[in-house]
Amino acid sequence: MPPPPSQTSPPPSPPEGAIVDTRLASPPRTRVRFYRPRRVTVGWLEIYGGIVLALVFAARFIPFARFWPGWGCRFRELTGWPCLSCGMTRSFDWFAQGRFVDALCVNPLGFLLACSGAFLALWLVLAPLRPPRIEAVLSPRAQWILRALAIAACLLNWAYLLAMRALEGA
Repeated sequence: MPPPPSQTSPPPSPPEGAIVDTRLASPPRTRVRFYRPRRVTVGWLEIYGGIVLALVFAARFIPFARFWPGWGCRFRELTGWPCLSCGMTRSFDWFAQGRFVDALCVNPLGFLLACSGAFLALWLVLAPLRPPRIEAVLSPRAQWILRALAIAACLLNWAYLLAMRALEGA
């Protein structure tokens, strides 16, 4: 006598186009773990650090404004108001020169990007020593919060730039 069908076959899949209730499935949770890689690896954070390090050195040693005739912010030229990233190159340049307070004052977001790039460039230099890595898996809610914080940081930076422009005229 053959075994009952429930023991031999998987449960039937829902028909095409059917609405499936997924409330019973647990939502993905945010997980963060530290681990040490078995061999030397270079990930996207180290690549970002290398790119930012190259940009900081370029901003430090290449006078773009002298060699590039169209250098400047077109939005600021047309409207008289700063764009979202006005002053970011100057902030990178002053960060590379060690003028940290000036870099922070001219564009706070540029200063934070230069700091994160310097940290990740250091991480890139330490890669042969296999420093511990971070692995983060974010839940959909944590992803949404992270996106909202990034947008809020951009908008706050722009508000700061607009306020500084308004104070210059006063």
